[in-house]
This record gives sequence, structure tokens and C-alpha cells, in this order.
Amino acid sequence: MKSNENKMGISIVLTILMVGLLITSSFILLLQFEGTEKLMYTLNSLGIIKSMDKELKEEIEEFPYISIISNYDKNKIDNLKHNERLMYYKIKKHSQLKPDEIQALLDLMKESKFRYDYYISAMKTEDHLNLISYEYIYSILPDEYKQLINKNIQGKSYEYKEVYTNGIYFKYLTDTYKDDYEMIFNDYNMGYLETKEYYRRNNSFNSNFYIRCMNNIDLYKDINRYYIKCINKRDI
Repeated sequence: MKSNENKMGISIVLTILMVGLLITSSFILLLQFEGTEKLMYTLNSLGIIKSMDKELKEEIEEFPYISIISNYDKNKIDNLKHNERLMYYKIKKHSQLKPDEIQALLDLMKESKFRYDYYISAMKTEDHLNLISYEYIYSILPDEYKQLINKNIQGKSYEYKEVYTNGIYFKYLTDTYKDDYEMIFNDYNMGYLETKEYYRRNNSFNSNFYIRCMNNIDLYKDINRYYIKCINKRDI
């Protein structure tokens, strides 16, 4: 009888040691890798990754980069479709915009096609000494662009209205100047007349604002790549 009790005791101790070893090894793996690589390597080493579906894998690849610090962020994500959620993660990761600003970008993406990496770069590089006013934007936009603004900003926060309205303006400038991003960035920042005056004084559109925007573009490429992928699939 005593022998059986000893065997049972040894079995319990060994089980506890094995569980402890598994937890410790998992923790060590987590410390050895950063971001996506860290989490995906750990899940793969434990044999978990094979059983995941494609959507769950995608979300896990994005989520380690995000520090969601507010319930407002969580509420926004809970109400989004899968691809919208991934886009939210990417925008948060690369630009650190506020929840309502990200929502405005997502709403723009559903309706308007243009280069969102360029637009986000312009937003994040804004020169507040020159940035044109909402009143100026609204006064020069054709009716079709005004209708989009009127339809979508009612009852929204200041942050949402700012990003959405400036996004429609950036869309208008893109439609007007095509791929001439010197004009697009300068007009976005200074307005048409000031941009022309800048050229008269400097004989160039190569302003400091334009240079800074172009230098920052690579920070936001991944957002635009995923936007194009989603638009092509028609599910964002």
C-alpha cells in the first residue's frame, strides 16, 4: 500500500514539474522574440498555429503591435468586420491616430479611392502655421465632394470631421493634379493661391512641407497596401 502511495506521490510531483517546465519554456520563448515573430513562433512551437483559420492568423499577426488603452478603442474594434479590424490595427500601429480619426479613415476608404499613405503622411506632417481652414476647403469644393462631407460628418466628433473633411479635400486635389504630389501636398498645406505665390518667390514647388511628407511616406506604405487588397476584394 505504501509503495502505491509513493508512486502516486511521485506521479503528482512529476506532473507538476512538467506543467511548470511547459509554462517556463513558453515564457522564455515569449521573451526571445519581438512583435509578431514572438507570438507566432511560440504558438507554432506549441502546435497551436496549425489549427488556426486564416482570419485568426491574420489578426494575431497584427495584434501584438497594438497597445489599446481605452474602452473607446475596444468598442470601435468590436463593431468592425474582420478586414476593417485589421485595417484599424495597421493604422493604429503605423500612425497612432485617435479612434475617431481612424474611423474617419475607414469610412473614407469605403467611398473614395486615393493614396492613403500619402494622405496620412500629409496629416502627420501638418504645418499648423500654414494649414488651410475648413471654410476654405468647403468654399472651393465642387458639389459632389461637398455632398460626401455633408452626408458623413453630421453628429461626429471634431477629430472625425477634421480627418474626413481633409480626406475629401485630398481626394479632390488628387483628382485635380493626378500624380503631381508637389502640387497636391503644397495645395493641401497652403491652398492654391499661396502655392502659386510660393512658386513665384522660390521658382520651385519643392517646399519643406513637401520634402517632409515624401520622407515620411514609407512609414505608411503598409496601410495603403492593405487598403488596395481590401478594395480589390470589395469587403471593406
